[in-house]
Amino acid sequence: MNGRRLALALGLAAFVAAVAVLIGVLDVGFSRTALVVVGLVAIAIGLRALFAREPPRSVDTPDPERSTVVPTPGATLHGAIDAFRTSETRYSVTGRRTVEGLRAATIAVLSRFDGNDEETARRRLETGEWTDDEVAAAFLSESLEVPRSARDWVADTVRGTSRFRTGVRRAVAAIEDIADGGDGGDGSLPRYDPREGASAVDGDRRHRTATSAVEGTERRCERATGYWRGVGVLALVAVGVGVVAESPAVVLAGVVGVGYAGFSRAFDPPEPELSIERELSDPDPAPGDEIEVSVTIANESDGFVPDLRIVDGVPAGMAVTEGASRLGTALRPGEDVVLEYTVSVGRGSHEFDPVLAIVGDLSRSTEREYLIGAPTTVVCEPELRPIAAPVPLRTAGTSFSGRLQTSDGGAGTTFHSVREYRKGDALSRVDWNRRAKTGELTTLQFHEERAARVVVLVDARRDAYLAPDPDAVHAVDRSVVGAGRIAATLLADGDTVGLAGIGAIPGAEDAEPCWLPPASGRHHEVRFAELLATHPQFSANPPTGEGRWLWQLRGLRRRLSTGTQIVMLTPLCDYVSAEIARRLDARGYPVTVVSPDPTADETAGQRLARVGRAVRRFDLQRAGIPVVDWPAAEAIDAVFARRAAGDRR
Repeated sequence: MNGRRLALALGLAAFVAAVAVLIGVLDVGFSRTALVVVGLVAIAIGLRALFAREPPRSVDTPDPERSTVVPTPGATLHGAIDAFRTSETRYSVTGRRTVEGLRAATIAVLSRFDGNDEETARRRLETGEWTDDEVAAAFLSESLEVPRSARDWVADTVRGTSRFRTGVRRAVAAIEDIADGGDGGDGSLPRYDPREGASAVDGDRRHRTATSAVEGTERRCERATGYWRGVGVLALVAVGVGVVAESPAVVLAGVVGVGYAGFSRAFDPPEPELSIERELSDPDPAPGDEIEVSVTIANESDGFVPDLRIVDGVPAGMAVTEGASRLGTALRPGEDVVLEYTVSVGRGSHEFDPVLAIVGDLSRSTEREYLIGAPTTVVCEPELRPIAAPVPLRTAGTSFSGRLQTSDGGAGTTFHSVREYRKGDALSRVDWNRRAKTGELTTLQFHEERAARVVVLVDARRDAYLAPDPDAVHAVDRSVVGAGRIAATLLADGDTVGLAGIGAIPGAEDAEPCWLPPASGRHHEVRFAELLATHPQFSANPPTGEGRWLWQLRGLRRRLSTGTQIVMLTPLCDYVSAEIARRLDARGYPVTVVSPDPTADETAGQRLARVGRAVRRFDLQRAGIPVVDWPAAEAIDAVFARRAAGDRR
């Protein structure tokens, strides 16, 4: 600071002396040669600084108003195609890999949805008999020639596409037509772009201010903005030109610029003492509720803060719906300002990040960043409200009495058979109508009902964080909410329910995955809801790591007891999710898959990913594992009700 004040004092002295010389009060004798040399040196320094000048730098403030963005299945066409490529497929160039992947997809849908074995599917693919679209048939065949009419050439020229892109578009439409049973294959897919390759997550520019571990005020950095650098350059050039040209007016203009340049270096950003107080209108909201956030920023120091920019650390699980979570102001000593905005709260535990404060000096030439901790946590537990329709569990016998219907005869409510009366049978179970008609004494038997021991398994792997569009709820959030509703339904029916998760744990890769043994009772229900809201494995934000799903699956199997049923919630958008269900079912734990659908149909890649998901659903159902499809536009109540109606039919 002393150096800056000395430079300012020298600059002011030079300015006063220059003005005195110009008006004739002070007479300084310089030779013509000396003046020209001084002028040329000033011009050279100014031009050098001009070419070396960088644009003004200022911090890019975070963008907490944006919610977390997750990808849509099939965000890249190559990724959707690779899901069908087999281990026998050889490495090849990109175009050939695309064709091979589409051939594998065609064989997959023909062998699942069109009644063909794999050999027949390959033959139909080669001969082109699998579709009525001649372009798609020839594009995927090694022996057929792609038809090319003048009309097609004109249409492709107008659209700016190529024969390869047209072939991919038509082939995907034909594949989808078979998977959908004839619906949706209208050939109206958007144009394929071979450059398509960036994941939707790459476009998420949401910044976090810092981790929530900051307490008090922490200074991050100080930087020069270069805001006044151009003024100094112009001042030097003007002085140099004025001296060489012997123009007092130009020299005076340059001297004034030198004064501004000195002003820019005269001050340092203040060292503020800021206090933050955050208040919430509802500290215990339900998922989807909107709460008002009020942040009070006070200047506790004795100095003036001329330039203050504040960005509140809104958690990623909240989205600003009204107002803004940032402001710019100036604060006098002891003064405070209030920042107010409204957020929508999603399910989970949300901890506010530290407030980011950017402080600048009067000249805006230097600024400093500070993190100010104001710990605030909002826990939003999912609603454990029973579903009106029954949970579609599979028939399995256990050693408990209760609700689950089995194939054995015994006590229950659904008729099973009639047998001869035995001594000790309850009179209420005697078939008195038969006794009156035939004189025979018989006993009615009903399907025996037993309590189900169920573990609700949530697929929270990074690959399960998918949504049909950026503003939609992703599949893991839907799975967590569905897990709460399913558990509440089973607990209300007298079953014992547990909770488990598979997936990476953000910030704690070696931590234990979620596990709650099957039990019942109010205390257990409360614990179930707390884990869904607070366990890091069910975070609203995708984890950065993959997670060791196979290791977690082995640990889960060691904890499961004989006869335990699994209700697995997963979007089924990759082979791992289906593999987990198959392995558990093969070990003797009856699995029912409830699959929230995150797919879309806007692009060729998205439509092909939707076909891949349909193939995985088909394979699981063929293996005897029921799959309950849960469309994004429907509530789980309607899905289970439709399933129950189908089971009754």
